[in-house]
Amino acid sequence: MSAKQTTDEMVRNEVVKSRLPTLPSERQLGMTDMILIQVSFSVATWMLVLGAWTGMATPLPLAIIACVVGCSLPLFFHCLIGPFIARWGLDNGIITNSVAGPLGTLIIVVAVTTPMYLGWTSIPIVMFGRTVHESLGFLSVTGPMANAELWSFVALGVAFLILWKAAMILKFFFRIVTPCIVILLAILTYKIFSHYGWSHIAQIVPEGFHKDPWISFMIAIEMNVGLGFSWPFSFAVYCRLAKSESAAFYGTWWGWGPIWAIACIPAIAGGLVAGVTDPVYLLKDIGGIWVVLYMFFLGIANIFSGICTMYIVALTARVVWPKLSWLQALSINLLVIILILVPAAYDQYGTFVAFYGALLGPLGVVWVVDIILRRMNVNMKEIYDVSANSAYYYWKGINVLFVASCVIGTAISLYIYNPVTCVPHVESVFRVCGAAFPASLIAGASYYVLARVFLVPRKIGFPPIPNEERVAVNE
Repeated sequence: MSAKQTTDEMVRNEVVKSRLPTLPSERQLGMTDMILIQVSFSVATWMLVLGAWTGMATPLPLAIIACVVGCSLPLFFHCLIGPFIARWGLDNGIITNSVAGPLGTLIIVVAVTTPMYLGWTSIPIVMFGRTVHESLGFLSVTGPMANAELWSFVALGVAFLILWKAAMILKFFFRIVTPCIVILLAILTYKIFSHYGWSHIAQIVPEGFHKDPWISFMIAIEMNVGLGFSWPFSFAVYCRLAKSESAAFYGTWWGWGPIWAIACIPAIAGGLVAGVTDPVYLLKDIGGIWVVLYMFFLGIANIFSGICTMYIVALTARVVWPKLSWLQALSINLLVIILILVPAAYDQYGTFVAFYGALLGPLGVVWVVDIILRRMNVNMKEIYDVSANSAYYYWKGINVLFVASCVIGTAISLYIYNPVTCVPHVESVFRVCGAAFPASLIAGASYYVLARVFLVPRKIGFPPIPNEERVAVNE
C-alpha cells in the first residue's frame, strides 16, 4: 500500500469516526493526556507571540498577571463545552447543530472558524520565514535565498506534504517533538533570566500601547482574553476522546489556561529586554550559540504549529463536506499564501487576537448558556437530521436568537474597545473589566432570556430526550 493510500485510509477512518459518536472503547485520553495535549499548543509559536506583545504593553509582574487572568478566566466560562462534547462524543460539525442549526453550523465553519485557523496558521509560517531570514543574515547570506517570504512558502509546503502524505506522523510530533520543545524552552528561559537577571527585567517599563499605563495594562489583558476566548471550536478535537467529563473540563482549562500563561513568561521577558513584539528577535542581544539554539527551537515549533492548525482545518472540512478528498480539504490551507504576502495576523497580532476575542467570546458564552438550558442533553436522532423536519432546524436552518445574541455581544465589545486602533471608546468600562468579557456575559444573558421566552416553551431546538439518552455516553 502506498503512503498516499495509507494516509487517505487513515483520514477516511478519522472522518467516519468524527461524524459518529465515539464509543467508550475509543475514549483513551485521561486527565494527564488531556493536559499534555493542550500543553503541546502552549509551547508552540502563538505562546511566543502573545508573550512578546504582552511584554511590550506593561512591566513584567503586570504582564504575568495579564497572561494568567486573560488566558484562564475567560476559558473557564467556555470549558463547559468540553464535558458536553465528551458526554456525547460528537464533533463540532455535528453537535453545533443543536445551538446554531445546520445552516448556522455551516456558516460558522465557513465564515468564522476556517478564517480564524488560517490566520493562526499564517503566524508560525510567517515566523519560520523570518527566522530563516534572520539566521542567514548571521551568516552574511543575502539575495533571493534570504527572502523571508520564500522560506515561508517552504514551511507551508513542508507542512502540507507531511499532512498529505504522512498525516500519521502527528503522533510522533505529540510524543517526541513536544517534550523536546519543552526542554529547549526551559533552557532558553534559564538563559534569559540568568543573563539579564529577574530584578533588571522586572524594572523595565515598556512604552506601552497607550499613554495611560493602566489602559495599556488593560489592553494587554484584552489580548490575553482574546486568546482565552479563542477555543470554543477546538474542544471537540480531543474532548470527544476524553475518558471522563472531568478530564475534558479541567484538562483543557489547565493546558490552555494557567500553563499557557506560565509558558508565556520567557517571551514576556525577551520582549521587554529586546523591545520588540516579533519573537524572532528576542535573543538577538545575547548572541552566540544561544541564538543558534533559539532559531532551531523556532524552526521546529513553527512547523509543528502550522501542522496542528492545518490538520484541524482539513479535518473539519472533511466532516462537514464528506465528499471532499483529503487533498481537496487540505488545499483550503493554501489560502495562507495570501497571509504570507500580506502578514496581517502576524504583524498585527494584538488586533487579530482581540478581534477574535470580541467575536468568539460572546459566541462561546452563548453556547454554554444553551448547554445549561438543555441540561447538557441532545437528541441523538435529531442532531443528525439536517432537513426542515429536524427539531434543530430552527428557522430556515438557523437559530436566529443565537445569532442575534452573538451579534449583540460582539457589537458591545467593539463599541467599548477598538482592537484596530487600540483605543477604548468607553474608557470607564474598559478600565475596570475590559471589553470582550463583559460583552460576552451580556450576550449570554440575552440568549438566556430570549431562549426561555421563545425556544424552550415551544420546544424549538429543545426536543424531548429519550430516557436512554439522558445518561452520559461515557458513564
